[in-house]
This record gives sequence, structure tokens and C-alpha cells, in this order.
Amino acid sequence: MKKVCLIITAAFVFVQCSRSNKYDPDSLTAVEKDQFMMTIIRYVARAPENVGPTEKFKTEHDEYYQERASLCFLEQFYQSGNTQYFLLTQAAPSLTEKRHATGGKLVLNDDGSVAEYEEVFRTWKMVPDTLKKRSYFLFDRMVNGESLEPFYTVVTGDKYIEFPDERTYYDKSAREWKTKELK
Repeated sequence: MKKVCLIITAAFVFVQCSRSNKYDPDSLTAVEKDQFMMTIIRYVARAPENVGPTEKFKTEHDEYYQERASLCFLEQFYQSGNTQYFLLTQAAPSLTEKRHATGGKLVLNDDGSVAEYEEVFRTWKMVPDTLKKRSYFLFDRMVNGESLEPFYTVVTGDKYIEFPDERTYYDKSAREWKTKELK
């Protein structure tokens, strides 16, 4: 009986570990992580002051975005075919340490340029431990194509997803969050 319990426990631990490592960004090399971060940082991070949507891609802003990327953490990464899914966290303004997470996906062209890009959700700011649990859960649902609507603000308040909401949506063609007019 003890052997059976030990085998079941070992199998459970193995399944849990393999599940939790499925999205581990350490599957990428340090160089690949840096390249990936520099590919998405101009979309995810706030642009420098007085810099518009098209100007943010100019090389004169590289140093600013390298600094922004160094403050972000690539928490989760998964590739399925040509689609790369990511979960990135950034520091959020707060009196105590809080961060928010952005979950999204992209497809690259053969030359490494971005063919498709979408931010699927952005969480409310949270303390790191809570953010990790909730954002990893949301990331898994996103990768598996499950609806995130049960976690929108209108349903759960400020516990999970801040955007999208009834006013804010992600415009894939413009590659930015936009606000729609309420009638």
C-alpha cells in the first residue's frame, strides 16, 4: 500500500512539474529572450514622452526601450506552430510593490519582423504572488483558446482582467489599446 501511495504521489508531482514547466521561458536562450523582448517591448511599454505611435520604432529610441525591457519580466512563453504566446509583467505605480501582466500572441515573418501582434489581456495591478497565480492561470486559458470573459472586470471586479472591458479593446490593426465611445 505504501508503495502504491508513493507511486501515485510521484506521478502527481511529475505531472504538476511538467505542467508548470510547459510555459517556462527558460526554454529560450538568453539571447532569444532578449530578442523576443526587444521585438514586443515597443508595443507593451509606454512610449517615451511626446513620441507618437509611428515614431516609437525609430532607432533613436532604442536605449529607452532597452531600459524598459530590463524592467519587465517574461514570465511565460509558449509556441504553437508560428504563433508565440507570451506573458510579460511590468512594475505598476503603487505605494507598495505591485505589477501588472500583459498576455498576448504574435506571429513573425521570415525576416523576424512582426506579421501579427495582439495583446489579449492586461491584468489589474497586484502584489507579485497574487499576480503570478492569477496571470499564469489566465495565460493557460489563453493558450488553450478558452474564454477569458468570466474574468473581465464586469464579472469579477478588479481581481483579474483590467482590459479588455466594456470600453477598452485591443485594435489588432493599429496594435494598441483603444477606447470606444459609450452611447
